[in-house]
Amino acid sequence: MSAIETPTSVTTPPPARRARGLSRLQRAERFGVLGLLLGAVVLFSILMPRTFASVDNFQNIATSQAIFAIVALAIMIPLVGGRFDVSVGSLLVFCTIASAAMLSRYELPLPVVFIVSAVLGAGLGLVNGLIVAYLGVNSIIATLGTGTVMTGLVQAYTGGVPINQGLPRSLTGMSSQTILGVPVLFLIMCLISVAVWFLLTQTPYGRRLLAVGSNLRAARLTGLDVRRMVTLSFVGAGCVAGIGGVLQLAAQGSGDPAISGLTFILPALAAVFLGATTWRPGTYNVPGTLLGLFFVGTTVSGLTVIGVAPWVTDVFNGAAVVVAIVISAQIRRRRTGELAVGE
Repeated sequence: MSAIETPTSVTTPPPARRARGLSRLQRAERFGVLGLLLGAVVLFSILMPRTFASVDNFQNIATSQAIFAIVALAIMIPLVGGRFDVSVGSLLVFCTIASAAMLSRYELPLPVVFIVSAVLGAGLGLVNGLIVAYLGVNSIIATLGTGTVMTGLVQAYTGGVPINQGLPRSLTGMSSQTILGVPVLFLIMCLISVAVWFLLTQTPYGRRLLAVGSNLRAARLTGLDVRRMVTLSFVGAGCVAGIGGVLQLAAQGSGDPAISGLTFILPALAAVFLGATTWRPGTYNVPGTLLGLFFVGTTVSGLTVIGVAPWVTDVFNGAAVVVAIVISAQIRRRRTGELAVGE
């Protein structure tokens, strides 16, 4: 009898040991991307101390990633509700061109342009939301279609020619301005991040949207207006992207119709899905998204500094998206016991 009982007592870990193991795993999940970000900074600082580890380079990273962060935040809002909006990049470019036209051809004041661009983005988001929520069209297909329409309208309006005349210096100079050494565009991005974080975590709407994304059937049974929740998530995404359109104009100094919405989508998706594996693993969250974005952006900057071929950046961004989605799915399966198939 004792020979049978002994192996059981040896192979079964004590509850305290299991708790410590789980705690270590939870800490690794929560702070894993932060560790990767710090590791990338240290590695490239050692490899290229004069070029990478400089104030100018870190300011460039903060400025260049600000617009990608805004796109990622816009994408995240519908994702919390279980829907994709792949038109956000095209919507941002559309609002960039619209803002350039308002400033150069119609000479509207800059504050008015910010408001009009945000409203325009929200209106385009409303179209997406109505198509998805009320017509029942798959969100990826619907927003891919509307994004393509927006790209076509941009080409039709501009004829492929950038708008760079008559833009106020107060806007175009924003990309080089700093406050106490911190780029202005980065500070604006931080303000937008706080606003999105507050919307998703501190308001009844945010909690209801999370309920819709977590369990659609349960949300309907509790009486939530799911269609309205989903529609408003696309409106919020469009509003954020509309503001990002003006900031993209500031960052680039012109309204360039040659920029593709896909340029913004891949890094943003990588950031959002990496963010879902960290800070609050298993959920889309603002701090994790920003950590994911700046990990990808810092790594790409480091690879560029050490002189890798341009195609490596595309490979890294694409691989980051795939790896992040796989890790996010596995975390979801471990926590819920479910694994979505091709959703």
